[in-house]
Amino acid sequence: MPINNYLNAIIVDDEVNAITNLKKLLGIYCTSTRVIDSATGAESAAILINSMKPDVVFLDIAMPKKNGFELLNMLTFMPLIVFVTAHEKYALNAIKASAVDFLLKPVDVTELKKVEEKLLHIQGFRKNNLNESYPAVVGNLVTMLSNPGVIKKITLADAHGYNIVDLEDVLYLEGDDNYTSFYLNKHKKVVVTKTLKEYESVLSDAGFFRIHKSSIINLHHLKKVSKEDGINAIMSDEHVLPVSRRRASELMDRVKQFIT
Repeated sequence: MPINNYLNAIIVDDEVNAITNLKKLLGIYCTSTRVIDSATGAESAAILINSMKPDVVFLDIAMPKKNGFELLNMLTFMPLIVFVTAHEKYALNAIKASAVDFLLKPVDVTELKKVEEKLLHIQGFRKNNLNESYPAVVGNLVTMLSNPGVIKKITLADAHGYNIVDLEDVLYLEGDDNYTSFYLNKHKKVVVTKTLKEYESVLSDAGFFRIHKSSIINLHHLKKVSKEDGINAIMSDEHVLPVSRRRASELMDRVKQFIT
């Protein structure tokens, strides 16, 4: 996979101290990232981003007048976005579901270095026009944030780029160490380099339930629960998934909401 040598970055935060601190951390620990400018408000940030066209913007969410999400609607050029935030649950879940990167305040150096590595790989996709759908990814996030509620779409980043998937098309997920496989309608499968645990909280309010340490199911696609030869979930594609005994009781309680 092609990897860009460096990233030109702009930091947007209404707190000057936060900009100074992040710039210092990037300078020390992320030598492939060059901070070329900064802004303390959405209006000035939009002018900078649209004119300078940076590779990445480290963007605070909670800013006065216009927040970080509103800034995205002001952009005619879409860089890679990393939200730097301590924001509420729904926004974080929407960000996670969109595969847009984020850092929690106070910024952890280990997480910052991981984000830089990922950004360099993504930039390699963009420079070579491989599945260039990042603007659509950010657009989907803005739509979700503009209409708070249950998350209905998820963005899955695989070796070829981004896949924006309707959650109603996801049958179940299976985890294998640091990889998660999404099994979709029409026998489609997408493998992502994230753990199953990372998706558990994001999907729980959208009708998904973890039935085993290695699997999460979409309850809307659960055909029946079989108690023959152990406890198993029979999915709409006839795939059989084992249910752990400690989760069986809670599963049956949840099933009542979905199966009549």
